[in-house]
Amino acid sequence: MPVRIDLGMRSPPPVPPPQTKAEHHRLENAQRKWAQARTLQKYHAQGYSISRLSRQFNLHWKTVERYLGMTGVPDTTRQKRPKLLDAFHKSVIHWEADGDSVRAIYEKLLKIGYKGSYGSVKNFVADLRKRKRVAAPLDIEYHSRRDIRRILWQNHLEVDAERDIINRILQQYPKLQPVYAFVAGFRECIAEKDHVGFTELILFEQQRRDPLTKHFIRRLLTDFKPTVHALMYNESNGFVEGNVNRLKTIKRIMYGRAGFRLLRQRMLYRPL
Repeated sequence: MPVRIDLGMRSPPPVPPPQTKAEHHRLENAQRKWAQARTLQKYHAQGYSISRLSRQFNLHWKTVERYLGMTGVPDTTRQKRPKLLDAFHKSVIHWEADGDSVRAIYEKLLKIGYKGSYGSVKNFVADLRKRKRVAAPLDIEYHSRRDIRRILWQNHLEVDAERDIINRILQQYPKLQPVYAFVAGFRECIAEKDHVGFTELILFEQQRRDPLTKHFIRRLLTDFKPTVHALMYNESNGFVEGNVNRLKTIKRIMYGRAGFRLLRQRMLYRPL
């Protein structure tokens, strides 16, 4: 498989990226504020004063006043902070097209009133040249092998963008289809602790002798019984292993500076 996977043209229309954790928290916070604002507005309509609402809900009177003026869920979109170079983008693009170096462009910008840093100009020109280098007649989408492995393993089929990528990968590389089926079955057996299905899946994959999975299967079978037991039982030796790790850590910290008596006391001491 090449280092970069060419998936051809992007599927129109573009799919918006999934929300990040920060965006999700901001949206939840905005909805929580709107719910509280509606409660305040209901009591205010019944004749409650701003000062009484402030005391009852433990809010500053200015916050109550702002909530009473709300008409919907607050906007959670964040505006990008303007940069000093934004006003000079057209000039930089024109000078770069003429073949000027980054230093020459920076000096020209200083003459026409630019007060930003040289690094900002350098980064903008580097990004501009990078976009010019990858320009092609078709809008080609590339993904690294690392991204492909992550997408196939995580298997976020509920995310439209990733489901579209998975479908195109499997269509363009049919050899990956049985591997993808094995990965999906492996994840499902682990999640449901299905030791019978897990055993059947691994033995079937061993018989199939797929070069893409044979190394993984061979390593797994060297310690197969404990792996199956981890799916069969809720008990584990994690507590013992954790204490062994703690003992080794304490021993290394104290090496050459204390004896067995202090080591024993520190091992028995468990701070709350």
